[in-house]
Amino acid sequence: MAEKTKKITPLSILILQAAVVIYTTSGIFAKLADRFDVMSFRWLLMLFLELCALGTYAIVWQQIIKRFDLSLAYANRATSVFWSMIWAHFIFREGVTLKNLIGVAVIFAGIMVVNSDES
Repeated sequence: MAEKTKKITPLSILILQAAVVIYTTSGIFAKLADRFDVMSFRWLLMLFLELCALGTYAIVWQQIIKRFDLSLAYANRATSVFWSMIWAHFIFREGVTLKNLIGVAVIFAGIMVVNSDES
């Protein structure tokens, strides 16, 4: 079995974050689908786009876990909370509270601990 990448590079973080962004877009399509009548063309389109996002994410995620330490990959996946908050604010005009920001800060602190060198 090939040795997994241990060093964190800006490119590896970008790849992990791109996967998380793809994953969180599925939630956007799911929430948009709620605006349409069930089984209407637009509802089916949103469902299809949601499934496409999840399928793309599944393929990308399989490649990520082949190349990165699992602890690194899963720790960075936690940023989905951040991306979901961004989408909720800018796309759906939902508010961001101080508690939301504190929660995201705690998540990022945990990610930094996991991503730091253990040497």
